[in-house]
Amino acid sequence: MNIAFLFNSDHPSLGGYYGGPVMDVVLDANVLQLESRPMRVSVGDIVTFIAVSQSKDRSYAALDRLCRAVYAPAMFDRLNKLQLEATYTTSTVYCWLFQNMTQLAAEQLHLKLQNTAFYLGCMDVDFSRPLHLQFFRNSLIEKYRLTGTSCAVFYDMGYNEDPDISVRETFQRYGFEVEYEDQGARRTIFDNYDSLDHFKRVESFKSFCSGLPGLDNDAASALAHSLEELHPKLFDAFAAAARTLERAETEEDYAQAALSGRRLLERTADSLFPPQELDWNGRKVGPAQHKNRLWAYVERALSATGAPPGRLKAFGKEADRLNELFNSGLHASPTREKVELAFRDLIIWLSAVIDINPSMARDPYQPYGEELDSFTRTVLEGSGGGV
Repeated sequence: MNIAFLFNSDHPSLGGYYGGPVMDVVLDANVLQLESRPMRVSVGDIVTFIAVSQSKDRSYAALDRLCRAVYAPAMFDRLNKLQLEATYTTSTVYCWLFQNMTQLAAEQLHLKLQNTAFYLGCMDVDFSRPLHLQFFRNSLIEKYRLTGTSCAVFYDMGYNEDPDISVRETFQRYGFEVEYEDQGARRTIFDNYDSLDHFKRVESFKSFCSGLPGLDNDAASALAHSLEELHPKLFDAFAAAARTLERAETEEDYAQAALSGRRLLERTADSLFPPQELDWNGRKVGPAQHKNRLWAYVERALSATGAPPGRLKAFGKEADRLNELFNSGLHASPTREKVELAFRDLIIWLSAVIDINPSMARDPYQPYGEELDSFTRTVLEGSGGGV
């Protein structure tokens, strides 16, 4: 889930300075340090005042209506409504937003914060809702990735000449090990995966996953978080498979769903191990050899972690089995149960593969390559081909 924790930045106890004190109470709760799943953290003000000031209706009534629409949970509501409503027309709300947080962790952090004078409560955020996308995902600044006591502090497009030492020291004071991570082209002008349509596909994927046998909302959220970093375009393939399977009634329909699964494996291979002309350990890894490229990625990821060789065989065999499952769906007599179980197993396998070495699976530039190349060509053409 995406969970927003809200704070009254104008509370008298803060004396006009709120970033540091809020960070202290959040980290001092000692809840985040115990979470094993990776969470991206965005922080910043909820800019409702700015939005109304730029609209035609700048009245207090308009601001009140907007705030009521923005602070509208979908499923998880732990808001202190009286205190929150008192800020609508008077105070700036400051937010820590966690992507891929479990409901249990959200409950625990909420309980630790609920007696804090400037805490306004927490709520789930759905990026497929226009106001949530605008005010939470696209207006806040992604700052950190937390995985247990590991903290990655983000910086932009190779620029890290002047890191904020005080932030690192604060995390270290609360038991985190800190490193700096290049965000690449994510959340820049080259990132076209910030639209409502994209996040509708993400939510469609989550709904699809959580409805498969043996999976739940937390599992769907975890994989969605990983895929978002691996390559956001993979959601297109998943969403297409989900739509096909939801509407399926005949064997031909189920065969088409299986075809979507095979395409998804191919696109996953393209993201994890792009085609190469040279062989990899005796295997061809060109565009057509997506099975070999899946094996190659797993071998490289396991090698980097020092894992025993036997794990490669297990991962590789499962990749081959999944390929056979989806291919057989095109020619045998597929049923809804068979195709759903195949997708379930694919999701479990893919989650495990990404978890081998998450930093290797992530490429902060590759998903935005087309936009970067187009920009470079435009610049070169505008300069007459010079540098």
